[in-house]
Amino acid sequence: MKVLPKSQAQPAQKENYVNKERCVGRIISWFYDNDTKIFATKRSDGVQYLKPMIKYFNTLPRCEINGLASKPLINRSMFGLADVIANLIKREGGSGKYERLKPQKGKRVKNIDKKTGKLTWKYKIKPVRAVHRIPLKKIPQDFLGNMQWWYVDVNTGEARIEDKDNKVIVCFYDAMNLINFSKKDQRTLTKNEIMFTDEWKEQGLQYKRVLEICRRYGVHAGSRLPDNWKSSS
Repeated sequence: MKVLPKSQAQPAQKENYVNKERCVGRIISWFYDNDTKIFATKRSDGVQYLKPMIKYFNTLPRCEINGLASKPLINRSMFGLADVIANLIKREGGSGKYERLKPQKGKRVKNIDKKTGKLTWKYKIKPVRAVHRIPLKKIPQDFLGNMQWWYVDVNTGEARIEDKDNKVIVCFYDAMNLINFSKKDQRTLTKNEIMFTDEWKEQGLQYKRVLEICRRYGVHAGSRLPDNWKSSS
């Protein structure tokens, strides 16, 4: 990945926050983000954030721990504690023998359809202690002048932006980070439509949808979120 000079890497925007809704979709990949000091699980329906402490992972159901255990943690900062937690999840979640981790087992409850009388069983779990108000990543400003294209990474679901030398300028896993791009860079991204394979269509459309809403409501680095942003996104 191309490392930007410090003069370019200092963003002009203030640190913004965004509220995250509950995500329950299929796990695609997971990251430790050293910029925001948080774990991020990219799912088919969004991104779920957890603080880097075991007690927060213990609020996940066992099936979710198993899902994380099957995916390698993407820890580009090489933060040691993140690797310790990931190794613990891989060891205990992969084997199903929980000693230090105590994830939710869930409670099996029956459900009878009032119209048909059909009996079904569901597992009920307590709400996961995910972070709902997270700081967005700081993004360089007006830096896409040499951009060639952007696409969805087929291994991680991240959006990757490359320059004309085929070097990655920046990558991000949460479409909401488009809020912190400058207005000029958002125009550049709009002109160069994001590329994705059929398998990653939903992820590609998520990035595209957030970018369209940003442009429609004038949301960009340094701006305020409008009151109707939540209902629009």
